[in-house]
Amino acid sequence: MFDHFDERARLCIVRTQEEASRLGHEEIGAEHLLLGIAAVDEGMIGVKVERLRAAVVALQGVGPGTEPGWTQFSAEAKAALDGANEQALALGHTTIDPAHLLLAVLDADGAARRVLRESELTVADVRERAIAAAGHPAPAHGGEVPAPSGAVTVSLGGNPSPIGDLGHPAVDAQLLELMLAGDTRAARLLREHGIDQAAVRAALGPRDR
Repeated sequence: MFDHFDERARLCIVRTQEEASRLGHEEIGAEHLLLGIAAVDEGMIGVKVERLRAAVVALQGVGPGTEPGWTQFSAEAKAALDGANEQALALGHTTIDPAHLLLAVLDADGAARRVLRESELTVADVRERAIAAAGHPAPAHGGEVPAPSGAVTVSLGGNPSPIGDLGHPAVDAQLLELMLAGDTRAARLLREHGIDQAAVRAALGPRDR
């Protein structure tokens, strides 16, 4: 399962297992993956792991513990681990790093999101930092990455640039609309350049939702 994880992503999994064991929980969930990621790169999430751990305890308490080696991943955590591979592939990356893993955890839409809310963080802001950490799609054959069909292109400083390009138009549109829905720095920057939700829908044209 972890063949394509880079060294830091593997370390996240080790820290995840340690966090579940520390809290005495019988199952490793997406919330423990969130703790594992924060233990390796707290800056990407925006708070220290201690604060997230306190939120997990507030929501779930401390468990009785399990025998070493018996802790299993929950269905939600397994889905997030599988989703990390999809996040990397969407960016054209061949290895999975903590940013891909965090994006997949956020998409799990369960315990990890509740922990973020308990920690007074928004999913949109954390996703924004994860996307920035994941970087741009990998160039094909050493060349520039072409904007996919249906991607939104705007001119910044005279140079057309694809915005929210994750390699798939539907993902691009959902990401842009999510970013524009709040009052984050990224949303304000997009609006300053004339990109709003109406402009995104008009540029992409009719599509299934």
